[in-house]
Amino acid sequence: MTPEQELKDLISGWREQVDRLPIWSAGEERLHALMSEALAIKAGTARIGATFPELSWDALLDFLISWHFKHPIGSSPCREEDVSNAVSAAMTAMRIEPLAAALRAQAYRVRKTGGTKFRVSYKWDMGLEVADMFLERQTVPANLEEPTEKELEWASKQARGRLNPFLPPDDVINETMGRARRAIQAWRAIHQDPPLSDDTDLGEGLNVGIMAEVLAALMAMAELGEMAHSSARARGTTLQHSTEEAIVEWLGRLCGDLPKEIVTQAVHRLMAGPGKSLRTSILIPNSGLITVLPLVMFPRAIDAIVLRTAASDPARYGPIGKRQGERARVWGRWLGGVPGVKVLEGVKVRSSAGRAAGDLDVVALDPASRKGLILEIKWPIDALTLAETSNTDRTIMLASAQLGKVRRSLVTGVVRAKLPPNWPAFEEIDWAWGVGMPQQLTSQPLPEPDMFATSFRYVSRLGPVGSLPELVSILKAPIVPELNRHYRIGNITIPLQQRYSVRIERLECVQADWDPAMRANHS
Repeated sequence: MTPEQELKDLISGWREQVDRLPIWSAGEERLHALMSEALAIKAGTARIGATFPELSWDALLDFLISWHFKHPIGSSPCREEDVSNAVSAAMTAMRIEPLAAALRAQAYRVRKTGGTKFRVSYKWDMGLEVADMFLERQTVPANLEEPTEKELEWASKQARGRLNPFLPPDDVINETMGRARRAIQAWRAIHQDPPLSDDTDLGEGLNVGIMAEVLAALMAMAELGEMAHSSARARGTTLQHSTEEAIVEWLGRLCGDLPKEIVTQAVHRLMAGPGKSLRTSILIPNSGLITVLPLVMFPRAIDAIVLRTAASDPARYGPIGKRQGERARVWGRWLGGVPGVKVLEGVKVRSSAGRAAGDLDVVALDPASRKGLILEIKWPIDALTLAETSNTDRTIMLASAQLGKVRRSLVTGVVRAKLPPNWPAFEEIDWAWGVGMPQQLTSQPLPEPDMFATSFRYVSRLGPVGSLPELVSILKAPIVPELNRHYRIGNITIPLQQRYSVRIERLECVQADWDPAMRANHS
C-alpha cells in the first residue's frame, strides 16, 4: 500500500470515529448545545484578544450542523462532555477535510518519515492558488457603515437577560436594514464579473432582488439582536431564535409587504438541512424554532448564495444555467477592448459534410500579428465549499479535454470553423487555446498540452493590455505572487487517530496585498 492510500484509509477511519461519537445518540437539544459551545469558544478567544486566522468559525459550525442532520435524532441525554468532543472533532475536520480534498485532486505528494508519521507536500507550483487567495481578499468592500447613534441608544436600553425578547421600533430597524442593504449592494458590486440583475428569476415567485432584500432584513435583525444581548461582548457570538410564523411575518413587513407565500419560500430556501451547506443556509431548524445565525456567519457571496439555493432543485436549474451562460458574454466584451482585436462568439464548427460538430465559445484575432485566441468558457456558480471547489477543478479539466478534442479535429482538417471571409484562413493563424472561468484559477496541470486555464477575475485585474500577443504571453506564463516574497510555504502538524501525525505544507501570505497589474515589476 502506498503512503497516500494509507493516509486516505486513516482519514476514512477517522470519519467513522466521528460517526460513532456519543453525541449522535442525543435528542434534538444537541443542535443548540453544539452551536452554543462553538460560539462560546469564539467569545472566549475574543475576550482575551486571541486570534486564530486558520480557524474559520463558519466552517466549524458548518461541520457541526451538517453532522447533526446526517445522524438521526436519538433519545439519550445531551451531555456536556459529548458536546465538547464533537466540537473538538469539528475543529480537527477543518484541517482533515481540506487535506482529503487535496488528496482526491492528487495535489499532494505523501511520504512516510516513520512508522506513524506522514509528510505531505505540494506536488505543483502553487502560485496560481496564492493568486486566487489575494484576489479573493480584494472582493471585500472597504468602509462598511457602523451602527448609528440611534441604534446604539436603543440597544443600550434593552433588558440584559440571557434570553431577552426584543422588537425594535420601525425607525431603528429601518436604519439597520438600510445599512445591511447597502452592505449587500457593496458586496455584490465589488465582484468583477457582472452581478445578477434584481429581476433574475429564481423560481417559485422569487428573484435575486427579493432574496437580497430578505437577506438584508435577516442581517438587520441579527445585528440588532447581537447589540441588545447582554453577553455580546464579542461580535458573532449570539443566536437568535423565533418561530417560522413570526419570522415570516416581520420579514414580509420589512421587505415592502411581500406576500406571505413568497416570504415563506425565501425562508425555506435559506434553511439548513440534510445535504445543504451552512455557506448557503443562515436559518437553522432547531426543536420547533428557527435559529438565525450571528451576523458574522452570514454569507457574503450574495449572488452565489441565491443561485445555489435555487439550483439545489434540478427542476429549477434550467433558467439559471441559461442566465449563467449570458453572464459569460463578458469575456467577449472584455477581449473586444484589447487594442486591434476582433472578437467572435459561438463560432460554428462543421464537418466536411456540413454536419454541426460543436462551436468555439470565444475567438479573438489580432490581424496585424495573425495571433489568435480560442477560449472554452465555463460559468458555473461560484464555489463556496470544498466540494464545490473540487467540482470546479473537475469542470476545468473536462473543459480542457473537450476543447482539445475540437482542436485536434480542426488541426487535422476533419472539421472546419466558420470564420468571416475577411479573416485569414484558420491554418494561417497562430492560435492559443485555453479555458476561461469566472473566478477560480487552478494550479493543477491541464490534461491537454499547450493549453492554459484562467479566470475573468484574474484578467480583469491585469490593467491595460496593449495587444493580444501580450495577453496570450501572460496567460501562458501567468504573473503570480512570488514565493518567499509575497508568500511562503509553512507547515502544520495534525494528530490523526491518536497514534498518527501528519505534517502538511500550507500556504501563508507574507505581504498584505498583491495584484497581477503589478506586472511592470515582474521579472
